[in-house]
Amino acid sequence: MIDYIAMVKNEEMSEVILFLVGRYESGTTYPDMDRFFGMYKAEEKYNSYNIKLIHDKRALEESGQIFSAKIYGAGIQKGPNWKEPKFVTEKKYGIE
Repeated sequence: MIDYIAMVKNEEMSEVILFLVGRYESGTTYPDMDRFFGMYKAEEKYNSYNIKLIHDKRALEESGQIFSAKIYGAGIQKGPNWKEPKFVTEKKYGIE
């Protein structure tokens, strides 16, 4: 079982976003990411995790690591420069 609370606590939000986008072929959605960070206690690490999520998502889009259709609820998918986060390759937090 993956320890998402430890992942959110110990990793950079942008790295966790890359993990979430890479989990499924269809990617994820912004509302799902927002719920994920809320559920796994991002507010304990970031004063306003919602604002950080917006900024980190935008930075990842600009770098080409993720792609978004810019429509509410649309999928956010891997971009041409997407790289698997280091904690995934190291199989931390129970990731297999």
